[in-house]
Amino acid sequence: MAEPQKKSGSVIGKLFKWALVLLLLVVATVVVVGQFVLDGKYDLTREIAIKAPPAEIHNQVGDLREWPNWLPFTKHDPSVNTTIEQPTGVGARQHWTSKNGNGELEFTSSDEEKGIEYTMLFDKKYASKGSLSYARAGDDTRVAWRMHGQNDDFLGRWMAVAMPYIVGPMFDEGLNDLKKKVEAK
Repeated sequence: MAEPQKKSGSVIGKLFKWALVLLLLVVATVVVVGQFVLDGKYDLTREIAIKAPPAEIHNQVGDLREWPNWLPFTKHDPSVNTTIEQPTGVGARQHWTSKNGNGELEFTSSDEEKGIEYTMLFDKKYASKGSLSYARAGDDTRVAWRMHGQNDDFLGRWMAVAMPYIVGPMFDEGLNDLKKKVEAK
């Protein structure tokens, strides 16, 4: 009577097959979630109290020429090259190029007591709206930096999920630098 044959194959081969199956499942999950579950919406707000009246804060926020004093994005990416077309008021406009992407920003509202609102377009396809608003709180002014939008493509939906973790800390850093700049005067 013949002995049953044992399955041949190394442990490494079996591990490789399981790793490949696992990798395919992860990729399929990322694709399905990105395509059918994520809606691409994001709404991010960070706040800080600054010991100054709104008009003093607006000297930094309402003038695009002052943004390099506190804006973290240019500090972390030395390849940013910004061109300002109009520095202040409604219609203030700048565009930039960098190794990490290009964009443009335009003020849609500017008030030294209330703050600014703006539209931003990143890489000609990711649009967002933002604001830096001021609210008096005793001797302080509460400054809230908000950005919200909707990304409809696959990568943009995943970027929307990452916004609080990538852009949120940058907003915190920018608000802290704004506070230092304004309170130093």
